[in-house]
Amino acid sequence: MKHYSKLLQRLAVIVVVSAGFYVALVQYFSRQEVWQTENRAAFFASTIDDALRRLWHLPFVISQNEAVVEALQNGNGSALSPRLREFALSADADHIFLMDLTGNTIAASNFGTADSFIGNSYMFRPYFRDAVLGGTGQFFAIGATTGEPGYFVSAPVRDNAGGIIGVIVVKTGLDSLSRAWQNSGERILVSNPDTVVLLASDNVDQFRTLQPLTDPARQSLEKAQQFGDQPLLPLDWQVGGNGRVTLDGAEYLLAEAQIKQQDWTVYLLSDLTGIRLRAGLVIAGVLAALFGVIIAITGFRSARLREALWKSDADRVRLTREIEVRRAAESDLKVAKDGLERASRLAALGQLSASITHELGQPISAMRNYLTAEEIATDAPPNSLNPQLSGLVDRMQNINNQLRFFATPGVEDSRVFDLRRANDAAAELVAHGMSATNVTLIRHYAQGAVHVAGNQQRIEQVLVNLLRNAIDAVSGQALRQITVEVDCSDRRAFVRVTDTGTGLEGRSMDNLQEPFMTTKSSGVGMGLGLAISAQIAKDMNGTIEAQDARHSGAEFTLWLPLSEEHQ
Repeated sequence: MKHYSKLLQRLAVIVVVSAGFYVALVQYFSRQEVWQTENRAAFFASTIDDALRRLWHLPFVISQNEAVVEALQNGNGSALSPRLREFALSADADHIFLMDLTGNTIAASNFGTADSFIGNSYMFRPYFRDAVLGGTGQFFAIGATTGEPGYFVSAPVRDNAGGIIGVIVVKTGLDSLSRAWQNSGERILVSNPDTVVLLASDNVDQFRTLQPLTDPARQSLEKAQQFGDQPLLPLDWQVGGNGRVTLDGAEYLLAEAQIKQQDWTVYLLSDLTGIRLRAGLVIAGVLAALFGVIIAITGFRSARLREALWKSDADRVRLTREIEVRRAAESDLKVAKDGLERASRLAALGQLSASITHELGQPISAMRNYLTAEEIATDAPPNSLNPQLSGLVDRMQNINNQLRFFATPGVEDSRVFDLRRANDAAAELVAHGMSATNVTLIRHYAQGAVHVAGNQQRIEQVLVNLLRNAIDAVSGQALRQITVEVDCSDRRAFVRVTDTGTGLEGRSMDNLQEPFMTTKSSGVGMGLGLAISAQIAKDMNGTIEAQDARHSGAEFTLWLPLSEEHQ
């Protein structure tokens, strides 16, 4: 009984210490999460600001077009509407429309549609009044005709004498931002000074208010018809004094960031469940280590006792089991440690990528806008005035997109497709590189379709990365040959890319998929290809394996689950 009493006392001490350690860890991880959440909120604010600024210069550029001035002077915009549609498609704008001084729309890019703006008056909108007074108008509202929310930018149209004769308006939608946030795992709200939620990661939060609207504020919004028939009901929103907020009865960590140009506020809410889970995992790891030490001590004592006692089979079985448990605990600890280290590196890369994409995104968008503005002003086809500069801008945007992959998750468009066709599409994208280096591509496909479910474009991105790496590997070899096999095995589909290069040279897949790990010369590659490919495969419940080929070269295999229809 005395032995059991001491054991219970020790267990009670362990429980009490573990509980205290758990509380301390939750507080520590909360402070870390607050710092990271503030950085992410600032990143989301900069992303919204970039989206708002993207087309600021377009209304002014279009207002200088002689066809726009002529349409207002003649009072007939039928010939201008097709050109406005071309401008909208080229600049990736939702709508472009022209109003006279009475607010009547005489030309629009959506002419000929059921919800065409032509013939409608929007003089009640603030962006019309600002432009008529000679300024530039910016306004977020739900479309009075289409019922779709968007950001409106306007500019006055002047005749040759400098007099204002009309208003040109460009509308761009921000729905893509909300859709991109939906799979981020975080709750994001963007509100205006009236606390109306303009954008949200959850559709049920959009066009709700953080505080009940006052009667003057509601009357002002109704006068401008900014939110149409939306009732603007308040959310169950309560801000605490400890950097936390309660929304719909759930508690979150709260971070705020300002979009100064529009006086909007970005609220980023992080779920506390993940913090508590991390603290629990750490406690579990420490306890596993502690029990591992106890097991080790027990094993040592057992060895001492075994020398003094008869060597029975029962003793050997018990000792063997203790050793196996200890090894299993050590193995679990090593796996957990490696996972935490890799997660930390990816988190650091995500923060670095967010900073870089923020700093580069605005200059790249500005260069693209200036090129587009010049093409619009001269009625030149897209990418025809300076194709070399356009190519450089596209290259910089591609690099920025690769880094953005680690800064924010993408939206998945999942559907069933044939893995063989995806590989054909990827091969077409690298065909020029193969031809330039005299590489022979051999394909071994399954006789029937190999169906998988996921985003085909992202899988093609993985296959392009594997094929490009194979091309680089064989470019200096006497035998320049790449073999691609597409088939299925054990209810899984696979694409195996084998080259005749120098092989992995002792590197494992864990080393190869580390971000910025590359054997290429400076300027040729960033070392993100396999890192991005591995993450894409993981997002689709797949894996990428790498090994030396049987005779020479390297062999990379992409494994994906077969679709339910294929099974």
